Amino acid sequence: MSDNTTAARPYARAVFEAAQGDSSQVKWSELLSFLSSVVVNEDMSDALDSPHIGAVEKGDLLIEVCGGDITEANRNFIKLLAENGRLKLLPEITELFEVFRAEAESKVEAVVTSAYPLSDAQQQAMTRALKTKLGCEVTLVTEIDETLIGGVVIRAGDLVIDGSAQARLAALAHTLTH
Repeated sequence: MSDNTTAARPYARAVFEAAQGDSSQVKWSELLSFLSSVVVNEDMSDALDSPHIGAVEKGDLLIEVCGGDITEANRNFIKLLAENGRLKLLPEITELFEVFRAEAESKVEAVVTSAYPLSDAQQQAMTRALKTKLGCEVTLVTEIDETLIGGVVIRAGDLVIDGSAQARLAALAHTLTH
């Protein structure tokens, strides 16, 4: 787990709980996604890193970029992040917020990394198996990583299933050398 994710977790949890309290999860998702894309923009990133701009001004700058479509709670959140020097955590906050939201909605995104493209039948079978194992709706996202040699690696929330040939070979090498 990265330090950024650890630092972002309390902010993501707090904003998620606030969003749940007033049923504004969709609006917060949209805002956080927008803010994340803004803070990773090269020009904005340079401005946020500048020692010549104070924390309050950085927060005001981000609020100004949002325009008039944000609530008082949104402004306060941005100001809090700015005051604590955490604006650059917005991508991690957004990612965690979406994880919390998916969990609350009994949905999970499973990323399946394989050496070769999976057929529709394989994807459907994997989705059904994960739905049974996890007890929730599963959205499957596939990635290709030829270094796996064969097999798949599945990541769904905190669950990681490494059935790759690469992992099996590494385990065999470890067994043989120890």
